[in-house]
Amino acid sequence: MMKTIVEEKPISFKELEQKIFSYVCELGREITTAMLEAYDKELAEGRDKKNYRDKGIRTTTIKTVYGEVSYGRHVYQTKLEDGKKACVYLLDEAMQMEKIGLISTNLAEKLAMTVTEAPYRVTAETISSTCGQSISAGGVWNVIQRLVRNSMKSGRPVFARNMMRMRSASAS
Repeated sequence: MMKTIVEEKPISFKELEQKIFSYVCELGREITTAMLEAYDKELAEGRDKKNYRDKGIRTTTIKTVYGEVSYGRHVYQTKLEDGKKACVYLLDEAMQMEKIGLISTNLAEKLAMTVTEAPYRVTAETISSTCGQSISAGGVWNVIQRLVRNSMKSGRPVFARNMMRMRSASAS
């Protein structure tokens, strides 16, 4: 990458910064994919094979602060206490991957922090230009609604009340 930048026509520092940011985000996505898949493999080899029947690998994509990360993970079939069958991802459980849909917790938190200070459109533009992630104003709205619903369901309505209070304060 550096050789390519040096061989190109002279560029401004702003362009250099943007290219490096893009490269670092790409590298972060590749490292995350490799680490998640390696950890998933370890979990697959060390699992209780009587309780977790391997049903293959499913590919998923999660939106992170440095872009979309696609990776494969094993899905397992297990029996619940009531005897019903369920599919589980040991990787998600082991890493406590709390996602808001297909959005990482870190990205959702950044959206929540930004939306308290700016309209959804401005939040979308800010996140899209600073996080290596593309999101629309409608996408921001959907994430915030899901965060509020999850907050209410979990019995922690403080987040929901704070979000509404901060939104109404920023609107005035």
